[in-house]
Amino acid sequence: MRNFIFIFLFFASCNANSDQIPQSESDYPIKNIIEIDNLYDIDKEIIKNPKSPNVYLKRALYYQDKRNFTAALNDINRALSITPDVSFLQYHKAAILYELAVFNQDISLIDESKIYLDNCIKEDLEIIPPRLLRAKIFLFEKKTEEAMKLSNQVLKIDKRIAEAYLIKGMIYHYLGNSKLASSSYQTAIEVDPNYFDAYIHMGMLSENLDNHNAVSYYNSAIEIEPNNIEGYRNKGLFYHFRSEYINARKSFKKIINIDSNFEETYFNIGNTYLGQYDQINNNDFLDSAFFYFKKANDLNQYYVQAIHNIGLCYEIKKDFEMAKSYYKKAIEIDNNYNPSLNALNSLY
Repeated sequence: MRNFIFIFLFFASCNANSDQIPQSESDYPIKNIIEIDNLYDIDKEIIKNPKSPNVYLKRALYYQDKRNFTAALNDINRALSITPDVSFLQYHKAAILYELAVFNQDISLIDESKIYLDNCIKEDLEIIPPRLLRAKIFLFEKKTEEAMKLSNQVLKIDKRIAEAYLIKGMIYHYLGNSKLASSSYQTAIEVDPNYFDAYIHMGMLSENLDNHNAVSYYNSAIEIEPNNIEGYRNKGLFYHFRSEYINARKSFKKIINIDSNFEETYFNIGNTYLGQYDQINNNDFLDSAFFYFKKANDLNQYYVQAIHNIGLCYEIKKDFEMAKSYYKKAIEIDNNYNPSLNALNSLY
C-alpha cells in the first residue's frame, strides 16, 4: 500500500477580531490574494500602506504559493507583529509552518504549527480551516479519534465542507475500512465534483482493492488539474506496479512537459525500461534505463535510489568495478541504504 499524501494547501479564511483584519471571507477573499502573481504590485501596496497586516499577509501567501516558505514566514510574522492576537493570521502562520515541515521533513515545525492551530480553535468555536489542518496533523500522528472528532465538528458547523469528508475518508482508509473510506471520498466528490484530492484518494483506494477503476479516478483528477503532476504520477505508478511499462512511461513523460526538473520522473521512467529489460533481455532497454537514472542523478546528486540503480545497470552489464563504485557512492550518502549494502556485499 502506498503512503497517504499529506501535502495540502489551505487558503480559506478564518474569522478575525481586529478592525485592520477583514471580518469575513467575503470582506477579503483569500482566493483573490492567491490570484495576484505580480510581486511588484504587492510590493507597491506595502509601500502605500506599511502598517496594514493585510498587505504582508498577501505577500506571505504569494511566497507560500511559490514555495518560498522562509520569505512567507517573514511576512506573516510582520503581519502578526502589527496585530498579534488575530486568529486569522495565526492560522496562516500555522499553515505555512506545516507546509515547510513537510517540505523539509522537520517534525519540530509541525509541533510549532500545532500551537497556533490550537490557539485558533480555542478562540473561535466555529472556525473551520484550523480544525481541518489540525485533523490532518492528528491523522499524521496516527491519532484517529482526535482527527475524526475535529472532522465531525467541522461538518456540524457546515455540512458542505468537502475537505472534512476527505479527511474522514483518509481516516477510514488508514484504519482499513475501505467501504466507509469509499463512502466518505464519494461524498466529498458529491459536495465538490471538481475536488482533485478526492479523486486522487479514490484512485489510491481502488488500487488497494486491486481494480482498474483507479485509472478512471486519476484521469478525472488530471482533467480537473491538467498541470498537476500528482495525477500523472499516480497513474504511472499504478501501471508500473502491474508491469504495464509502456502505459506507465506515457504517463510519466507527461510530467516532463509540466516540470522538466522533477528528478523522480526520470527515475520512474528508468524503472519502466528496467522492467522491460527484465521481461526481454534487450540491451536497448538497459541503455535507456541507464540514461534516465543518470538524468535523475544529474538533477539531484544525492538521489540515492538513482545512484543505486546506475550501479545495478553496471552490474547487469558485468562491469562490477563501476557497479561497486556507485553502490559505495549511495552508501556514502546513506550508510543505512540496504539495497546498496546488500548489492555491494554480494560482489565480494
